[in-house]
Amino acid sequence: MRKRTKPEGKMKKWIMAVASVGVALATMSSLSAAEPQGLKFELTPYIWLAGMEGDVTVNDQKVEFDKSFSDLLDNVEVAGSLLGVVQYDRFLVWGQVDYFSMSNDKLDLEDKPQGGTLDTSMLLGEVAVGYQVDGWVEGQTFDLLVGVRTLHIENTLKIKDGATYEKNRDRTDPILVVRPSIPILPSKIDGLRFNATLAIGGGDSKLVYELHPAIQYQITENIAARVGYRTVGYKVEGEHNDKNEMNFSLSGLIAGVGVTF
Repeated sequence: MRKRTKPEGKMKKWIMAVASVGVALATMSSLSAAEPQGLKFELTPYIWLAGMEGDVTVNDQKVEFDKSFSDLLDNVEVAGSLLGVVQYDRFLVWGQVDYFSMSNDKLDLEDKPQGGTLDTSMLLGEVAVGYQVDGWVEGQTFDLLVGVRTLHIENTLKIKDGATYEKNRDRTDPILVVRPSIPILPSKIDGLRFNATLAIGGGDSKLVYELHPAIQYQITENIAARVGYRTVGYKVEGEHNDKNEMNFSLSGLIAGVGVTF
């Protein structure tokens, strides 16, 4: 069996790097310069045109996959995503939830040339609390947050020879989150901002991460649009004699229109 490289050292380096960036931004920001901003709110449903790649091992049966969004679209039965932010002055709560239900009957199974079907339902949620600091130019801010990401996933693998394997997973992982918000051409376009989300952590999982660069445009005072590219990754290894493993990433374009006030 191929020996897996343990990512703990790399994960710790990434966590230290994110924490260092947060400390540096907090030090550089003029926290006392801004007046209280009162209550702000955003609720944005969005479409995530995600593809999936990785591998899943269910009861020692390994499935490898590399599916584009168009491939997954044929397999998705239900999908939905929602983003929410509540901010009072500089304190804020941020969260996202994504749900997918899909079925794939074209699998590449090790030592199983007859193939099989993998039915998967996945509920991904994350929530974090933090503080907003100013950047080094006017209008630039950084949200520095700590929180948790939860994953509930149900896999049912049906081999065409009649065998069926089922495995449910629940994972809760602490995460560090940085969300920069930077005006784009503020002298020419009002309300256009680069608004990314960067997160990394691990707990029940060996490694979790998110890379989500995005553009936000305030269409009206209470309507805003978002478009970007989001990648969420997981590395989960079985414990003790558990031979169930999961290593995957979801990546693709993301777009939504929501309410703000």
